[in-house]
Amino acid sequence: MIQTIFKSVLVCFFAVQLVACSGNDAYTISKNRVGLVTNETTVEEVDALFENDSIVKNLSEGVLGYKGSYTQADDYYYIYSKEGKHLLTLTPKEPLDSLSTFKVIEIHDELYTTEEGIGLGSTFEEINLLTNISKTESTFTKVVLYLDALNATMTLDKLDLGITTIQTNDVQLEQIPNLVKPTSFVVWFD
Repeated sequence: MIQTIFKSVLVCFFAVQLVACSGNDAYTISKNRVGLVTNETTVEEVDALFENDSIVKNLSEGVLGYKGSYTQADDYYYIYSKEGKHLLTLTPKEPLDSLSTFKVIEIHDELYTTEEGIGLGSTFEEINLLTNISKTESTFTKVVLYLDALNATMTLDKLDLGITTIQTNDVQLEQIPNLVKPTSFVVWFD
């Protein structure tokens, strides 16, 4: 009798652990993975993966495009929570192809974090301590941080850094204030 109760308790414990671990995966970022989407996920799987969310599909007109101009625009799949919060933007490698995998995912919600806890809610100090920033690149209004371990980029607004001039001068890591938070987080798939 005691063995049966012990086995039942043990089975319940492992079931709870399994559910808890799988729930965390829904918002975990790693190389070639953002939550439930991996570099092998196809467009046709999106509806099933996000069945509890809202999906807005912005599809291109294909290779002929507008008035046969032979330009090819990207498709975009915007994922929103049922509460209307923008979670992700998925961009497939090939437009209008249900078997295409994704080339890039833009993260719009702080729920999505790496195993170290890095996400849109992280400060530069946390990002710099917990990840390897391989290089920075400066645009007129932004500084892009390259995170090679994730094949990802994070963008910081130059105004948040105290830089008011519109120039593309290099910005060194030492110039970035510790409390600045990223304005975008993009994961690129291989």
